[in-house]
Amino acid sequence: MKKYMGLTAMGVSALLLTSCGGVADYNSFQNQTVEQQEAIEAKQQEKERVVRDYAGEPYTDELGQSYYFQVEGDYFEVYNGEDFTPLFLKGMNIGAGKPGAFPGELSITKEEYLTWFQEIADMNCNCIRVYTVLMPDFYDAFYEYNMSAPKPLYLFQGTWYDEKSIGQFQDAYEESLQTRLYHDMYDLVDIIHGNCEVAPEAGYAYGFYTHDISPWVMGWILGIEPDHAFVNGTNEAHPEHRNFDGEFIAAEDVSPYEVFWAETADEIVRYELENYSLTRPLAVTNWPTTDVMEHPSETMEMEDGVSLSMENLTAKKFGPGLFASYHIYSYYPNFMYTEEKYRSYVDSDGMTNTYKAYLEDLKSHHTMPILVAEFGIPSCQGEAHSNIYTGYDQGHKTEVEQGEILADLMKDIFDSGYAGGLIFSWQDEWFKRTWNTMDYTEPLRRAYWNDVMTNEQHFGILSFVPGEDREKVVVDGYDVEWGEDTLFSTTENGLVSLSIDYDAAYLYLKLRKKDAKWDQERILVSFDVTPNSGSTTYEEYTFDRPVDFVLDIQGKDRTNLYVQDYYDRFRYEYRNFPEIIEVSREDMHSDSKEFVMIDYLLERALYLPDRNEVVPLRLLHAGELEWGITDYYSTEYNSIADFYYLRDVCEIRIPWGMLNFRDPSTRLVEDDFWSVDYFKGMQVEDIGIGIMDRDQKQCTLNSYTWEKWEQYPYFARLRKSYFILKERLSTISLPEEGK
Repeated sequence: MKKYMGLTAMGVSALLLTSCGGVADYNSFQNQTVEQQEAIEAKQQEKERVVRDYAGEPYTDELGQSYYFQVEGDYFEVYNGEDFTPLFLKGMNIGAGKPGAFPGELSITKEEYLTWFQEIADMNCNCIRVYTVLMPDFYDAFYEYNMSAPKPLYLFQGTWYDEKSIGQFQDAYEESLQTRLYHDMYDLVDIIHGNCEVAPEAGYAYGFYTHDISPWVMGWILGIEPDHAFVNGTNEAHPEHRNFDGEFIAAEDVSPYEVFWAETADEIVRYELENYSLTRPLAVTNWPTTDVMEHPSETMEMEDGVSLSMENLTAKKFGPGLFASYHIYSYYPNFMYTEEKYRSYVDSDGMTNTYKAYLEDLKSHHTMPILVAEFGIPSCQGEAHSNIYTGYDQGHKTEVEQGEILADLMKDIFDSGYAGGLIFSWQDEWFKRTWNTMDYTEPLRRAYWNDVMTNEQHFGILSFVPGEDREKVVVDGYDVEWGEDTLFSTTENGLVSLSIDYDAAYLYLKLRKKDAKWDQERILVSFDVTPNSGSTTYEEYTFDRPVDFVLDIQGKDRTNLYVQDYYDRFRYEYRNFPEIIEVSREDMHSDSKEFVMIDYLLERALYLPDRNEVVPLRLLHAGELEWGITDYYSTEYNSIADFYYLRDVCEIRIPWGMLNFRDPSTRLVEDDFWSVDYFKGMQVEDIGIGIMDRDQKQCTLNSYTWEKWEQYPYFARLRKSYFILKERLSTISLPEEGK
């Protein structure tokens, strides 16, 4: 039976109405007879008994608190029925999204979860983490997997904050945020004990939660990354909140935001102990932006202006203990590599290692165990940040590079004496956005296509590949997958043919020329995407209609995709930043004959005031196409390659985003941003595409179109990084783990 007690400024009845089923459940609960209530409790006790017969009884300490896990020294420890054994945690974060669905649609199935759990365990991971309440399918699959696995997976369960409330109020004590948060905390405690019914609510998980997974839930990681505005807003609105003396967690002379941390931590511990006589270790999410160190080389005040620490919370009468949980990436904030003491750090291999330098610095400020709850490297063509010293960048990495870097980072975490590391993330998430492409795509359509220029979508060790059971086109110079119906046009002299195909990620081109010498050829493919602009000339070549892009093919190292400067989103977006690009609105003409490289900003020039130094501007020259084979089964596999040729055939794949598509699934392209003065989409029925070789000075474009889609078929495939991690993670463990 639920007990809602001890919550300041919130009525018990109001919480009952919002938790585990809403008004209908509350009314039925009130009308239950004593016998019915006893029967429900007996059924719950039987479920717990079955699980404990399998998982074993928990440890009970001198306070009378029972738990399966505790923190001790630098590590988590697992109770084996006799004593506690330390365990280095190697895990994965699992998101809520998959292709064709946004997270709020909660569309991942039990069967998918079961497959994923087995693959994660086979990769030599021992734990997973989720961020919020998920559908019963997740918890059912977790229970079923652990009840039959030779070794269990452990779970870190998170709670989320209402981001709409944050954006509107910037106050952790705002009523709607608190109501939702405590509602979810109570639900989650009941959920992991298999004792909850949640009524349907748009955008939230719901259903019957009947499986007790509590023996495998290693800890709570509450909350989200603390935004400086959210923290400062809370602190300014509640200056009187400086101390908290809870039953289990206390905080003295701390910031109001840390009092909020302590209050929520104390309440979730209280609720679980009072209702289930069980508890577990606990942390609140943190990240370098709000660490306790000063970083004089940081150029963005918001990334070094707030300090929060779990060390400011005290465990009292709480046996399992507190730990610190940080999201630590190797390329952001900028001080991760610009800080002088980080960039000058040399590791045992003689390499500059800014990541390990930060890990050691952070650890020196903690007495409790630290879990790196997120670290990751995306594998895709796009990129958003770079670490100029290590190359551990946010994107533009092959699957092999992704695996090698992640394994190195996990080893750094282990060698630095951390409790463990959880890789972000298990699966790709097509719905996501990132700062340097988010204005280029249609927000409500992101989940329906694979934008390989948005790195945030491709952190997964498990990728989702467009196609029924294989890719539409493998770029390898063999054209066996190209059907006759893909033949589109030929050059006027008939020497070169062009075939075209597409999927949810790329527009594919196949050029065929008998006895071709591709390093000596020059072939142009031109694209008319929008009727609002374009040039009828490119160097000495002319077109029968204005074109917006020209693909200039001249061999391995000289094949580039150019955009007419007027239709260059980079120029428009950074027009007011002369330190990035010098451009004048008056010089922009819709019929301009100038074509330029397709670039994405990675970082503005950084002036480091602590040592009067400038880190130069960094760009991704995305229009410089990369040579390589995209055959997953080839020893030469290059997952971010753009083109390859062999004998008579040259195959090319162009990301939709590089052709200024905001949503290829609805044929939505970028409008005339210079005229409308912002980025927005416009519908097209087709695009024009033409081909010419070096001996042909004029080109006629033909119209190309494709079927719109809502759900493009896809299949799941483990990235090559999976197999690298599987091998490397098997070598990382504590000596005590094998005993």
